[in-house]
Amino acid sequence: MKLRWSAFTLAFISGVIAVPASADMSALYEVQSEDEFEQKLDMAMTIEINEAGDARLHISGKSDYFLIRDGEVYAISRGIDGPYAKKLNDLEAVIADAGQAGGISLDLVDQFTKIDLVEKGAVNVGKWKGRGYAERGSNRKVGPVDLIISDDEYLSPIGSAFARLVKGRFGTLRALSLTNLFGFGVYDPKVRELLASGTPLRLKGLELSEVSDATVDPERFELPARVLSPDEIRRQHEPFEWAPTFDRQPRG
Repeated sequence: MKLRWSAFTLAFISGVIAVPASADMSALYEVQSEDEFEQKLDMAMTIEINEAGDARLHISGKSDYFLIRDGEVYAISRGIDGPYAKKLNDLEAVIADAGQAGGISLDLVDQFTKIDLVEKGAVNVGKWKGRGYAERGSNRKVGPVDLIISDDEYLSPIGSAFARLVKGRFGTLRALSLTNLFGFGVYDPKVRELLASGTPLRLKGLELSEVSDATVDPERFELPARVLSPDEIRRQHEPFEWAPTFDRQPRG
């Protein structure tokens, strides 16, 4: 009887241990800056991640957000008749075919001055540590540490979400540029490489301030009922007709 009780107890304990805990994670990035104007900005960014690796990234005040679902990245926007989704791969293809992003020629994007990054060694952000990077300006002066990347394994789900986002060259990075990371530097190959190499602790004025492992409502990772087709995305991003009074059509 004693052996049967021990076996039952072991089986029960094993069963309890085998039940996986929630692997959800949420990260909050808030403005942390010495600049007086930036200190007044009540802006933040959140990243929510579930056990399957789906993720949702939202910048406060914006009527759209990014959703990574089954490995695909979508831009979710609020339409008149409800939210809709655009697959980022389709948006990237439309932008590449049009040869311009937001009125800026892709040829010009390729000619943006490369960022001269200076590694500043280990930098602490709260209880986390990472590698700091600053930008050397045209006057050869090195600015503040605006980018910090951590290789902390605990934070890796957050880093994986960022890595998936920066695979998109035009659509994703255009939206992420709202964080004002080195201005147009978000298009810089070195900056993108660093963003994909670990977990950002600081992105310009936005700094990781809190991480939670509380369960995230599964509905927050659901796609809207409407997902635009590539043709719908192309028509949505087609510029309006230029003023017929003027012959020259600006090309960006």
